[in-house]
Amino acid sequence: MADDRNQNVKKQLLKKREDAVRRKVPLAPGEMVDDALARGMASTGRWLRKNFGAIQWVIVGAIVAGAGWAAWDHRSIKRAEAASGELIKGTVAEKGRISASSSSTKPEDETPDDPTPVFKSADERRDTALASYRKVTSTYPGSGAAILARLGEAGVLLDKRNWDGALAAYRDVKGSPLAKVDAAVRGAAIEGTGLALEGKGETDEALKAFKDLEGTNVSGQKELGLYHQARILFAKNDLDKAKELLKSAKEGIKKASSSSSAGPGETHPFMFLESQVDDLLRRIDPSAVPPPSPPGGGGNKSMSAEDLQRLQEQLQRRLKEQKKGSP
Repeated sequence: MADDRNQNVKKQLLKKREDAVRRKVPLAPGEMVDDALARGMASTGRWLRKNFGAIQWVIVGAIVAGAGWAAWDHRSIKRAEAASGELIKGTVAEKGRISASSSSTKPEDETPDDPTPVFKSADERRDTALASYRKVTSTYPGSGAAILARLGEAGVLLDKRNWDGALAAYRDVKGSPLAKVDAAVRGAAIEGTGLALEGKGETDEALKAFKDLEGTNVSGQKELGLYHQARILFAKNDLDKAKELLKSAKEGIKKASSSSSAGPGETHPFMFLESQVDDLLRRIDPSAVPPPSPPGGGGNKSMSAEDLQRLQEQLQRRLKEQKKGSP
């Protein structure tokens, strides 16, 4: 009996040693990965079974949200296209032709494929453009097209000498989000504000607006602001200050034209502004700007009657060639 107990104790000790040795043996790397994946899959499966109802609703919500975004995006694109189309109608109408005949007939010098609209009077042209601009602002409020349409509306009101209406429209554009990121829009709004104030007779306030335009430091806008200030000062007979501003504008235009991409013989983007600055500066001080050359590049030499006749014939030939050519 004592031997049997000893044998049992030995067997138990051997089993404990084997269990201890077995627990100390580490798993191989592949076995560890498999073990981790197995436990992870099991845990994931339990979580999915537990939360399957909530997951279904999340999937359904994602599908609905995706469909809603696609519909909104499609609608936004169509809306932007419609707004742009109406805006283009206004700009095209504003550049339309004036003809004393019916608007349904085209002038003789107009090509058959010319899409430019024809109006009986300047008032009809302005009213048509104004209606298109106002349709954009009322139908698509807050959009970029609506802001540009408001700018176009301001220009038409300025042409109609509706100073208060133009001033309100220009100030709306100046305070718009588009003007904060687009220098051209902001510059046009500031210039229009000054012109409307000048039209109302508030020249001191107009000078402040044109001073703001100068302060934009945008090439072309700065010089335009200087020119407008010089115009008002010239009208007030402050010739010295006007001359100083015009010289600064001329220097700025010269720098801008030298850095422009226009090639030899081509006009730079500020050619018209330069001619206006030179003209006003010449009226203040004829010695400040050389007189313009006469047609034909003959310097100060006056053209003879034969030269004028020859120039007229050349112009007539060119007009005929242009009519025969493609539009």
